[in-house]
Amino acid sequence: MERDISIPEFLNETADDIHERMLAKAPLDVSTIEGDFFWDTTRPTAEEKAELVQLKLQNILRLAFPQTSYGKYLEFLGECKGVFKNLPTKSMGVIKVIGRKGTKIYKDKLISTVSTDELESVVFKFIENKIINETGIAYVKTECIKPGTIGNVLKNTVTVLMDPINGVESITNEENFTGGTDLEDEEHYRERILEEYKNEATSGNEEHYKKWAKEVDGVGFADVKSEWNGSGTVKVLILDKNNKTATKELIDKVQNYIAPPEQNRGGKAPLGAIVTVDTPSTVKINIKAKFNFKSEFSEEDVLYNLKVKISSYLSTISIGGTIVYNAIQTILGSFILTGEGVDDFINLTVNESTSNIKLIDQVAVIGEVINIK
Repeated sequence: MERDISIPEFLNETADDIHERMLAKAPLDVSTIEGDFFWDTTRPTAEEKAELVQLKLQNILRLAFPQTSYGKYLEFLGECKGVFKNLPTKSMGVIKVIGRKGTKIYKDKLISTVSTDELESVVFKFIENKIINETGIAYVKTECIKPGTIGNVLKNTVTVLMDPINGVESITNEENFTGGTDLEDEEHYRERILEEYKNEATSGNEEHYKKWAKEVDGVGFADVKSEWNGSGTVKVLILDKNNKTATKELIDKVQNYIAPPEQNRGGKAPLGAIVTVDTPSTVKINIKAKFNFKSEFSEEDVLYNLKVKISSYLSTISIGGTIVYNAIQTILGSFILTGEGVDDFINLTVNESTSNIKLIDQVAVIGEVINIK
């Protein structure tokens, strides 16, 4: 987190302080009364110096430290420690193509979501060649043409074949597209730079494996389990920049960067280390309570909004974290205080329990929010 620094006293002088010192150095036979020549000619200089000291030099001081630096200057500080800002990544998914047997699907063909008055279409492209089989179906790997979270579209939304293919009847994505991440934001980048300063990442220790994993574009969090499967074994669990489970493509990128599976050579890991890169399993969190809804709100809308809020909370919990029962209770209570459709609720359970839930090499995703009748 960015924080301010203590400014030295000599950089806190005001224009009045500087001007008073200048007037004190005037010859004895020269008037220093405001409006006279000496006063009028020295005042602009005092004001300019005060601006230089209070604004420009203070800002230069802030740029010199990773805790307070920003923009390209923060990147310079990171690069000096070998920490580079992670670039955005493209989302990926699989498109189900229905059509005539034997129809060829070529890579680089463009497809998209449907555009509306409010939203532009999101464009994707096939990244492999396929032939529709005897069932009349082909599953084709696809990626968004633009990097970023814009490509993380929901299932059954990629339905437009921008370049018509003779023999193709329809296309769709049966699962959400995932893996699209934005350019690393400044605060996460600052955090990695500071970690490099304070953590002793000697070759092969846990901090080093975390550092290596986070150097790969798209990785937002890493956890390390040493000797998880015997001597010399290391497991690296990763999440993407959106704090979601990593795609196979991202897992493979990290695996090849740290320890390529072919002979386990050429990567960052020391020789002899047996490294496995994976993403944690997911645990669905189901919320149940007996709600009393406000008459002017529909039950369906309120439960959906609760689901969105709770999902947002769960996304902040990293691998091995704890889902706090009272935090869920507070979210439900906030709907009462803010008039968002809930008058009252009782008998709240989280996965049939009223206790905190400890995640073991897992991350949580929202399941259902249910009103007990």
